[in-house]
This record gives sequence, structure tokens and C-alpha cells, in this order.
Amino acid sequence: MKRISVQPTIKCFVSAKTLQPDKEKKQNGLVCFAIPDLGVLFKASHFGSRYELEYVSLLALLRFIELNHKAFAGQKINVLCSSSLLVYQMSEDTPCQKELERHRNLALAYKKKLNFTLSWIPESENRAQKGIFDLPPLKDSFEFNFEDIHKKLT
Repeated sequence: MKRISVQPTIKCFVSAKTLQPDKEKKQNGLVCFAIPDLGVLFKASHFGSRYELEYVSLLALLRFIELNHKAFAGQKINVLCSSSLLVYQMSEDTPCQKELERHRNLALAYKKKLNFTLSWIPESENRAQKGIFDLPPLKDSFEFNFEDIHKKLT
């Protein structure tokens, strides 16, 4: 009987928040990602439309994964997002608004490099929208690099 090796999957969540419901209006907002298995929750303020902030959240997560690749070695990465537009536009054959093209192209370049999957989930299940006390404690075995992500956002 042939043994099948199964890579463990690590779930990562991305989200964006704005105060005003207009998703195309540029405004101050919050970009967020969470990796509950590692006890990681990242939130930072950023200016842009809600759609731009959703892409920036994804890009911040992907940059974090790239910078901390040892923590993700040998694992499949499944990114979960409550933005149906983001998930839809990450399909390479899908048209994208001009103002989002730069973000999408960068995210697609990361997709080839990191080989992650991107899936939609309801907002109520998006762990990036939760607080720090909803996540398990940070594992001691990794020293994560957040500094370069925050520099890119500012």
C-alpha cells in the first residue's frame, strides 16, 4: 500500500475595516490579518478605499509570511477572506478596477511565489476581525518580524 504524505495546512485570515459604508470612498481604515495557529494578530491603520484596504491586508499577510518563512515551512497556506470581490479578482482571468490593478498584480506575484490558496468565508467567521483574546497564546519557538510590514504600510 502506497503512503500518501499530507502537508499540514495553516489558516490565515485577512480583513479590512472602514467607518463609512461606501467601499469606494478613500478614508482612514484598518488592515488586519490573523494566524490563530501561531497566535498572531496584526492590525494597522491605513488610508484608502475599502477595496484597497482589503488588498493591503492581504499584501501585509503575504509579506509577513515571506519575512517569517521558517514558521510556514512545509505547510500549505490557506488564506481566508470575507471579501468576495478580493477572492473573485484574484482569479487571473477576472477584470479588475484600474485603481486596484497594482495591488492585485503584486498579490498574484506572491501567489506564484508562496503558492497559497484564497477562499471566501462569512464575516462572522473571519478571525482577523476578532480581538487578541480570541486567539491562542503566541508560540515561543518563533521570533516574528513585524517591523518591515509596518514600514511598508506607512
